[in-house]
Amino acid sequence: MNTREMLVGAGLGAALAFMLDPQGGGRRRALIRDKVVRVSRKTRDGLDATARDLTNRTRGVAAATRGRLANEQVDDVRLIERVRAKLGRVSSHPRAIDVKAVEGEVTLYGPILAHEVDDVLATVSAVRGVKSVINELEPHESAEGIPSLQGEGRVAGSSIDVLQRNWAPATQAIVGMAAVAATMLALSARRANAA
Repeated sequence: MNTREMLVGAGLGAALAFMLDPQGGGRRRALIRDKVVRVSRKTRDGLDATARDLTNRTRGVAAATRGRLANEQVDDVRLIERVRAKLGRVSSHPRAIDVKAVEGEVTLYGPILAHEVDDVLATVSAVRGVKSVINELEPHESAEGIPSLQGEGRVAGSSIDVLQRNWAPATQAIVGMAAVAATMLALSARRANAA
């Protein structure tokens, strides 16, 4: 018998004695059972949320694809709402920008930071239903002295925060699978190099 087997046996014996102790073992077993039940419930809830998230994302991609392929006329109110929804992703102060639409022709007014103009125009041009974009924006190098550009603006999605707290369930699943795949590849490469 080698030392490793002896240590494993001693550890297993100590764990069994700890769990089967007549005085405190029942409580310890109940705690472990409760933790196992909680972990299984959390896992089930997480899998359900991931499945719903992936289903919704798939439906969204399908709807976007159908919308791109369809040649629909979009009313001006809906077009303005679509443009407004996209502005928050490329402008740090989207409320400072006024949007007008007439039969697919979108006009943008208002103050904007100069480094955001190109992104805003490109994004608005790509909105489904927009035929042309008229640039009436007032670019400024800094927000100093412009009330509507004051405050700390944040462009959604401009910087990916890897350490963010709230990831979508589908993103968590994809990142988790990628981490497992990378680990498996690293292990197989290590084994191949060792052989």
